[in-house]
Amino acid sequence: MKKVNQRWLGATAMVIATVAAGAAHAQTGGVVDRKLFGGDFSFNGLLRIEAAISTSGEMSAANQFGLQSNGRPVNRQAGNPATQWTTTLAPGGLTDLLTSVGVIDLPSLSGPAPRGVSNNIGVADTITRYAPSRRNELNYHLIRFEATPSISWGDWSLQSRVRAVYDPGGLGYSEFDYNDYSDINGGFESGRLDAGRQYRGKPDYLGYEVDGKNNPLFFERSGKHYQVDLPAFFFQWTNGDITARLGNQSVAWGQLLFFRIMDVANGLDLRRHLFIDRAIEEFADERMSAPGLRITWQATDQLVVDTFAHQFIPTIVPNSNTPYNIVDSRFILHDNYFDNGANEELNYGIRLKAEFGNYNLQAMATSRLNPLGSIRWARSNINKALPNSNALGLAFNQYCQVVLGSPIGEGCGPQLAQTPIEVGPLGLFSAEEWFDRGGYTKLSGTEALNRLVRDFQPITGQLLAAEVGTNVNAANNELDAFFIATEGIHGHVERDYYREEVYGIGGGYVTEGEPGSLFDQLIINVEATYSPDRTFTAISLGDDYDVRDEYQVGLVMEKYQRFSQKFPATYMVFQYLWQKESSLEGL
Repeated sequence: MKKVNQRWLGATAMVIATVAAGAAHAQTGGVVDRKLFGGDFSFNGLLRIEAAISTSGEMSAANQFGLQSNGRPVNRQAGNPATQWTTTLAPGGLTDLLTSVGVIDLPSLSGPAPRGVSNNIGVADTITRYAPSRRNELNYHLIRFEATPSISWGDWSLQSRVRAVYDPGGLGYSEFDYNDYSDINGGFESGRLDAGRQYRGKPDYLGYEVDGKNNPLFFERSGKHYQVDLPAFFFQWTNGDITARLGNQSVAWGQLLFFRIMDVANGLDLRRHLFIDRAIEEFADERMSAPGLRITWQATDQLVVDTFAHQFIPTIVPNSNTPYNIVDSRFILHDNYFDNGANEELNYGIRLKAEFGNYNLQAMATSRLNPLGSIRWARSNINKALPNSNALGLAFNQYCQVVLGSPIGEGCGPQLAQTPIEVGPLGLFSAEEWFDRGGYTKLSGTEALNRLVRDFQPITGQLLAAEVGTNVNAANNELDAFFIATEGIHGHVERDYYREEVYGIGGGYVTEGEPGSLFDQLIINVEATYSPDRTFTAISLGDDYDVRDEYQVGLVMEKYQRFSQKFPATYMVFQYLWQKESSLEGL
């Protein structure tokens, strides 16, 4: 094998450099053919440097350095739980409230004053978020190596594709570092969880962890700066009209570019690109491969039957504080892919496709776990007291110890561990931020508060939290009280996966017209799918998920048109997508 590598490296004599749409690529490649293990061996590979320039410099609004609330003062006023949060607490009202619930002696404040707080009078203050706003020069830069060795023995072959990428971080990135804030409010406890690598130190650009398992994918190993995987590794057998593939592979059905109507077999890897990649590659670098079996049968000259069954692998979302992150960095996402056994589930489906001259028709049915999953509130399991450096935090801790029986020194930590709330630096600081994040993530601020209180009773009730219905003023009062007391809240949520069926039909036509005209060889395809009872995340983050029937319809028209003999042909495409219930990303 060493000799083959030397021949391949000697063949990498061509370097291609292109800069388009803010991306730069430098690539070398070569091909080797020879005999190996009694079969015909072929090998080609590439080494490429990739970068995406940030044209605006703005960071993701989900990241700590990209939040619009950074550096902006916000006034807060704590509400009164004795009035179901419909009124606010007067400066002297805190003592009366504590006396009414059995707390008589209140120790003196301890520790430094809350970071970012001014105008502090105990139940009202002004908070200025102390994370700076920063800009990115690059959104993406990495070194990519790929090789596609294959061996064939008559009807049998072994097909493989090896991919290794390395993102060094640093250069061009404004990196958030959790360690810079470890001395504030007890630091970030989430980083000590089983799968908490992305909440420790600098960003985890390429790693994938789930609760209970590091590296949950059999054909991938990854870390903060690297990813090594086998997007393809399967045995292929071809005998007449039947082709069978067994191993790690992907299934790409559908004709639309960047719109996934019938392309439902696999999830996506969004760590490097999010939803839009280079057009020449489309989803080729994002589609998650899965180990399984695929059989294709040319039943007649016109009809092809294509079926598959493979392991369910979810869509991987970008990690916290990375350039393409979409999950707010103040929320800790627990992925139950391994803990709840979703890794043992199968996706399976069948497609029939027939061609009749210029026409084609297809129909498919797929049973799968939705790879995006559904998200709800989750217990933090973090026993961490409120800070005693503000009057409300001190009062709550004393109340939890005197009335609720918490061990001395642990304050409200045992109770908070049974809720989605984690106390820590650079969390949500105000009701204003809460409602802003709700809009950003397509959630309802009031309903999310109500479900957090309802789903974690009786603990939330013991902590004097209450549902507020649709009363936004009461929600503001309640939220500000807890934000003042905690000096920063991180919310914990979890992702589960639910089975759904997807049924689809499609048709296509290739036009014929005057040679060279716009309407000659125009390819038209229409696809439509129906998914009964698809499980969506509820806008309250409650455990009663939003279940709806989903319909999708897509149209694509494409062709190559040569406008002049002096220039290459131009590829043109027009697409339209309609979805009844969901957005482009599936929310």
